[in-house]
Amino acid sequence: MEIKYIGEHLLPGQFGHFFAVLSFMASLVATVAYFNAVRAKEVTLHESWKKLARIAFLVEVAAVFAVFGILYYILYNHFFEYKYVWRNSSRNLEVKYLLSSFWADQEGSFLLWSIWHCVLGVILLFRAKKWEAPVMTVLSFAQLCLASMLLGIYILGYRVGSNPFLLLRHAEENLGLPWTSSPNYLSMITDGNGLNPLLQNYWMVIHPPVLFLGFASMIIPFAYALSALWTREYTAWIKPVLPWALFAGMILGTGVMMGAAWAYESLTFGGYWAWDPVENGSLVPWLTLIAGIHTLLAYKHSGHALKSTFFFFFISFVLILYATFLTRSGILGETSVHSFTDLGMSGQLLVYMGVFTIPAFVLLIARRKEIPGVKKEESSYSREFWLFIGALVLLIAAIQISFTTSIPVWNKLLDLTGLRSLFKIKQLAPPLEPVFHYNKIQIWVAIVIGLLTAIVQYLKYKDTPRKQLTAKLLWPTAASLVATVLIGWLGHIDFDTYGAGFLVAIYIMLFASVYAVIGNAAYIFVGLHGKMKSAGASVAHIGFGLVLLGVLISSSKKEVISIDRMKMLEGGFFGKDSKEDPRENLMLPRNFPMQMGAYHVTYAGDSTAAGDPKTYFVVRYEKKDPQNGALLESFTLYPDAFVNTRGQEGLTSNPSSRHYLTRDIFTYVTAVPRKDEANDTAQYSPHMVKEGDSVFFSSGYIIFKGLQPQPQHRNYSPQPGDLAVGANLEVHTKNNEAFNMQPVYFIRDNTYQYSIPDTLSPLSLYVRFSKILPKENKIELQVKEAGTFDDYIVLKALIFPFINVLWIGVLVMIAGFLMSMYQRLKGNKPAPAREVRPAAMQEA
Repeated sequence: MEIKYIGEHLLPGQFGHFFAVLSFMASLVATVAYFNAVRAKEVTLHESWKKLARIAFLVEVAAVFAVFGILYYILYNHFFEYKYVWRNSSRNLEVKYLLSSFWADQEGSFLLWSIWHCVLGVILLFRAKKWEAPVMTVLSFAQLCLASMLLGIYILGYRVGSNPFLLLRHAEENLGLPWTSSPNYLSMITDGNGLNPLLQNYWMVIHPPVLFLGFASMIIPFAYALSALWTREYTAWIKPVLPWALFAGMILGTGVMMGAAWAYESLTFGGYWAWDPVENGSLVPWLTLIAGIHTLLAYKHSGHALKSTFFFFFISFVLILYATFLTRSGILGETSVHSFTDLGMSGQLLVYMGVFTIPAFVLLIARRKEIPGVKKEESSYSREFWLFIGALVLLIAAIQISFTTSIPVWNKLLDLTGLRSLFKIKQLAPPLEPVFHYNKIQIWVAIVIGLLTAIVQYLKYKDTPRKQLTAKLLWPTAASLVATVLIGWLGHIDFDTYGAGFLVAIYIMLFASVYAVIGNAAYIFVGLHGKMKSAGASVAHIGFGLVLLGVLISSSKKEVISIDRMKMLEGGFFGKDSKEDPRENLMLPRNFPMQMGAYHVTYAGDSTAAGDPKTYFVVRYEKKDPQNGALLESFTLYPDAFVNTRGQEGLTSNPSSRHYLTRDIFTYVTAVPRKDEANDTAQYSPHMVKEGDSVFFSSGYIIFKGLQPQPQHRNYSPQPGDLAVGANLEVHTKNNEAFNMQPVYFIRDNTYQYSIPDTLSPLSLYVRFSKILPKENKIELQVKEAGTFDDYIVLKALIFPFINVLWIGVLVMIAGFLMSMYQRLKGNKPAPAREVRPAAMQEA
């Protein structure tokens, strides 16, 4: 008997899945039609196939946007009968984060990628002209692959894709559970699982769309290159592809740096870059694409490096697909903090990568001899020679990053092939210090690229007179040397954590970064005579130099100010698996100022808002004049955290930063007390002391210094007639730390005796002034050491000097890309209105 479920909204899901299937079928039709349009030898037949392909592609565009709209609709309305909605949203989720929940899981991110392909494809319909049919064949086929990721149907027992409109009761993990047969099961589902706390940040509303636009745009240089090999039009594609390559480089680079900004604002990396595998997966294709853009320019002006350009454009898109496999197959395991879990599509992702990789490189190898090139060796004083060297250096950087990032893949391959047992190969382990592992190689890459960025533009294509080159480089080089010495001297760059050799490399990189900025700025006036319209490359290079400079200074001069000098967190406070260094974290008891660098920092409490699952911690910073104690500066930061979020252990923190022109103070909470630790069974112990006597406790001793009439205590409000006195106490710890305490004893209305204890929170020490013994000239102090203390936070705070140089560099680099794109588009004259078809068709 069929169960009639109560309250389900089935129609949106049915329409959504219908449009997902429609987008797959329309992509298939568009791919076949465009493919036949390229192969057609008759003009009439060619136009007929192209018309059909356009219609199919536009239908596919409409279907993709329909899927997007329906998925957003069910998220907005909290239809928790759908697994995707239940898994990634909740009723208290702010509306502004609904888009984050849209692409929080694999299906939504694939759909976002597909949407950008649709947008780019529509532009190509109007702009590609003679390249439309071959380029759109590749793009439509990519759409076919992406559409297959959303099907969620079984073919020969294998599930193809994952349906975002799958009902929760139909999910494999829920099949057969008792509640799935209850007609009113929705009454038991009052709320969703909720969005991953890390994604509840404004950067995650804007970062993924930009990053996926970068991913989507990478296929266009690939498609042009593949189309050129397919149609044997080996040189005609150079001019139209250049603006697209610049666009892809700009957008992907922007997406990568937005991810760095998200990490800086939202993650506890302690910065903006941690060489996380997901970060690396986006960076590596950008490096190879930049290499391809420069070899493309070398070919355009000299005839050299065309084969290299084909290779770089192919490998860039393949690396995008490889990064997709790494982050979505689950193979990274716990080596990345923000990769997707495995949805059982690993095989499909490998097929997706293979169907683009194999044909592209097979065709490149098969037709390599047909690709034109200049047989004459390049001059070592030519621009194209050093452009090619720079491209090779970027390729080396990409290989090193990819090899280490792929360690989980190598382990998997060794196991699957049996090579591990055959040759007794040990398990490959990720580097213990990943940041230094990458930095010790990449710093030399940055040095070479920085120097080349400064020098190469002064070279001419084919050859450059030596004396002319020396004269032009003299002043930029001298100015860069002077600037480097001044920055190193005034900035006190003395980062020696990894030895003198690495410090030397830092200074060489400092010169290379400054040289890139000054050299390119000078070239605008010396080489271009101030013509800003042609200065796009120089402006982008200036931005790149500023990025290198910002990274170098903010990283090498990064200072941890939350030093635990009292060693309160030693002895496994964070646990053996934690990466936090106890010495770099400071416990802040509530309302107790602690010294932190030049500041006194006070934890003033926490707060939560209705409907907001975050806990906001109020942290006050004060900076005083060491001479007279005058307040020089004060501000409040509000680091927040998801405490005991559902499905997660521990704390998920979001940093808070104080921004200055020359530095940032970066603060985040690393630990809070567990609520079940509040059971305190410790008792007060009495001590009779006279002035000068000491009372010992486990962490030090207390000296009674004397009595204080009219005491000042935060918990004592004097009233007329009170007889009050405070006990001045000095507390000395084993670590040579000194504190003051003043418990208060007072008599009110000549009858009632009161004692107000004082607390030394860092030591969990409580002291009461309970009696005055005038005959013995003594007082009674009661001392208690609490077994636990539950009103504190543990904080980590860092200073990033001149980090704004990095962000300014990113903006300048984007401006340079835009200038170059505009100049290239302006210089592209309309191509003849003929289609690219095989030579046989052209002869006919």
